Amino acid sequence: MPVRHPVALCLILAAAACSGKPPVTPPPADPSVTVTQFLAAVQAKDYARMGELWGSAKNGPAVRYMKADELEKRLIVMQSYLAHERYAMEPTSLPGVSADQRVVRVRLMRRGCTPVVPFTVVRYREGWLVYEVDLQAAGNPAKPCAQPTR
Repeated sequence: MPVRHPVALCLILAAAACSGKPPVTPPPADPSVTVTQFLAAVQAKDYARMGELWGSAKNGPAVRYMKADELEKRLIVMQSYLAHERYAMEPTSLPGVSADQRVVRVRLMRRGCTPVVPFTVVRYREGWLVYEVDLQAAGNPAKPCAQPTR
């Protein structure tokens, strides 16, 4: 596709470079796809992609508004709690506290543990972002699974 206005293209690219914030891929239009992509980024330790898929309805992707060092620390913690061998999405997402929220439940499988972890996703523009993950439900990754009481 030919570029008709190379000067305009250069100005757009320069503005993006000077903004200090990386360009962000728009979030998926389906809540389950957002969670699937987030978990793929967790497995790949792709913190940049995790930061694009995690955020808020008001501010958008976290990579756009959080300080880089704080964002990195939070994503590393999430990644360590959510690392898994495989996962299974629960069949349906649940409504959140508002029409622009959904709760997607995911069964993580790791080292014999199978916790069900709720992911709250929020609508952001035409897509969905992971807003909150119940890391307590994921269990401490440094400890063995809790044995069921009999």
